[in-house]
Amino acid sequence: MDLAALIIGAISGGAAGVIGYLVARAAERFWGARFSPYWGAGIGAALGMLGSAAVIGGWIPSGFGWVEERVAVDNVLPYMQVIKTHEPALYERIETSVIRDQNDGIAPAQVRANAKALVVSYVADKTTSLPDQLTYELFATTRDQLAYLADRQDYQACADLALGRSRGDLDSKLTPELIERGNNNTTRVIAAKIGQEAPQKMPAEEFTQLAARSFADASQATGIPAEEVDGLLGGSGDAAKTCKVMKAFFDSLLAQPVEVAASALRAMSSGERSPTR
Repeated sequence: MDLAALIIGAISGGAAGVIGYLVARAAERFWGARFSPYWGAGIGAALGMLGSAAVIGGWIPSGFGWVEERVAVDNVLPYMQVIKTHEPALYERIETSVIRDQNDGIAPAQVRANAKALVVSYVADKTTSLPDQLTYELFATTRDQLAYLADRQDYQACADLALGRSRGDLDSKLTPELIERGNNNTTRVIAAKIGQEAPQKMPAEEFTQLAARSFADASQATGIPAEEVDGLLGGSGDAAKTCKVMKAFFDSLLAQPVEVAASALRAMSSGERSPTR
């Protein structure tokens, strides 16, 4: 504990000790209680110092309205040390976000979600330059997350994830195993070194053909007519249908050999938002 904390603790203990003394005297005078005022002062001082230490040390959990939980930048996400080492510019953006949000009184859960959204955007930008296996595993995890959300009938969260509209608050809806997979993938993406020659992306015409076949497979598997797919991809359709058709699309795409699927996924990540067109 530093000097400032000791001073604060001493002041809090002294104030609480005075209150304890006065309470004991009042109890003796008005209610006839036989309790030494000096014991009251001692107990009050001890409780005051203990309470001060608990607040300063962060021992009191969130949920007490009079204690504001502060999220340390290095603990806001599980891979902050990796970001700090490999991506200092991203670390600074997250730090700015955390400080701004906490100064605005935003709840800790939303502070973490806003920080996560910055990382999600970073990962999406870097996907076009990742090696085959990591690219494949990123989207395989996404496919499994879609499947879980669909099983839970959380179709809106599923559709948002499938269309790249997730805001960073997805973890609260997933299992610990899926969260861990996502965090491990993110850590690998952050630490991945991008060479001078970027991995190959599937040519546009070839990708369009593969995507069309995959959506045809998805349409057949889900029973959703092919003519509805464009509207669903634009975000203007039933969330349940969007969730189901996109999960089936990834099933079909990921059934390709790893190098083929990864090449197609890099092409999709580089800007193909409506692969059926």
